[in-house]
Amino acid sequence: MNTGLVEPPKALGREESLSLVASFPSWYHRIYLGNGVWTLPGRGFHEDVWAQFSKALPPDLGGRSVLDVGCNAGYFAIEAKHRGAGQVVGIEFVDMFLQQARRLREIWDVDVDYRQGDAHSITGLGQQFNLVVFAGVLYHLKNPLQVLEDLGRICDDAILVETEAIPEDPRNGVIVRQGIPAVSQFKRTGIMAFVERDELNGDGSNWWIPDTECVKGMLRTAGFVHLSKPVFLQPTRLCMVASKRPDSMLNLAAF
Repeated sequence: MNTGLVEPPKALGREESLSLVASFPSWYHRIYLGNGVWTLPGRGFHEDVWAQFSKALPPDLGGRSVLDVGCNAGYFAIEAKHRGAGQVVGIEFVDMFLQQARRLREIWDVDVDYRQGDAHSITGLGQQFNLVVFAGVLYHLKNPLQVLEDLGRICDDAILVETEAIPEDPRNGVIVRQGIPAVSQFKRTGIMAFVERDELNGDGSNWWIPDTECVKGMLRTAGFVHLSKPVFLQPTRLCMVASKRPDSMLNLAAF
């Protein structure tokens, strides 16, 4: 976190901070609490994701509104505020992560509106945003295209996407028979694998693994027609940014 060497405005004492960390069975986001205490040791993958996103973002968000979908403990939401965002809303389904986010909001003294909710009901927010952070969420959704289209309806500019993905490997592909009469075709791109149980990392909350072209196609279908190049931060973790506008806040070429 780029604020790691800055003490939070309302930092707790060291022992109280350590007690706060220990009060939760687990953390996913590494966030500084002050007095040398972090929620997790070592650099977290989400920090690499934000560093990549930051290449395309303006240095100052200039009061723009931000929606953080699946905000977890609030790392991206806090970073958006420190980058000059105006209204920031964080949506999180898991109660434990929401509790973490709300405690850290107090420590960092940032105005973030955290709400408990599911990505599939995102249109119920009833408001528009300039920027959406959509990191580590897509592959957990039963209906990812529906959610992306919903986000396209409530976002007027840009989306930052990070997801589990099928690696770009010429050996990956499927043979399908389609059309009338049915003709066998080998599809190398534009595919998505369905995860019925816990085949992906033993995690039953995963549903789909798209490839790069599938993610691109879903983004375009949702209205985000201006796309950055795809970047794999890990062998199966894809990062992209996209916009609905040719005059977007994003610098796609810098990604």
